[in-house]
Amino acid sequence: MKLPSTNRIEAFSDGVIAIIVTLLVLEIKIPELEEHTLAGFFAVMRPIFPKLIGFAFSFFTVAIFWVNHHGFFHRVKQATWRLLWHNNLLLFFLSVVPFTTGFVGDYPSNRYVVALYAFNLFLAGAAFSLMWHYALVQNNLSEDGMSLEERQKEYMQTGVYGLVLYATAVIVALIYAPAALSMLLLLQLAYFLMNSKTADLPIKE
Repeated sequence: MKLPSTNRIEAFSDGVIAIIVTLLVLEIKIPELEEHTLAGFFAVMRPIFPKLIGFAFSFFTVAIFWVNHHGFFHRVKQATWRLLWHNNLLLFFLSVVPFTTGFVGDYPSNRYVVALYAFNLFLAGAAFSLMWHYALVQNNLSEDGMSLEERQKEYMQTGVYGLVLYATAVIVALIYAPAALSMLLLLQLAYFLMNSKTADLPIKE
């Protein structure tokens, strides 16, 4: 049986992720402005403000997954059917993000809703880490001048540490939801800070 193409996997993934970020913004309904005054504007914006924050956070979270996904598949030597299904698992959990984001937008202080959102991100992160682990074990990543120890360190930084923090956020959410949301925000900011040194490097095609 012919092995799947990495180009087709990337193209399909790009399409699914594009739909996901579109669905995120569709969770925000246009408010009905009854009073054309500044006070009236703030009155209708106040209820949807949590949804706007949720959209922004989830958009950049999905974007981080997409950037990492892009980098990962440009280092994969050969796609396999198992890798293809690992990728489908990642896309499945990312596809749930618009639902959990909308749920948090409606109930931002509910412990169980926030825990569900954090668990959703944990599962997406676990699926991506599974792809990394599989490629690492199968020696299916291009060399790029990196030793095995350096690859393992990158795997830990890219996947495992994030998973630990996502799992911690789930537990914290069950105690105090705002603290868990703050943790998720800090995790996102930490990603951008850690990758700021490589931000100006050219993207490999």
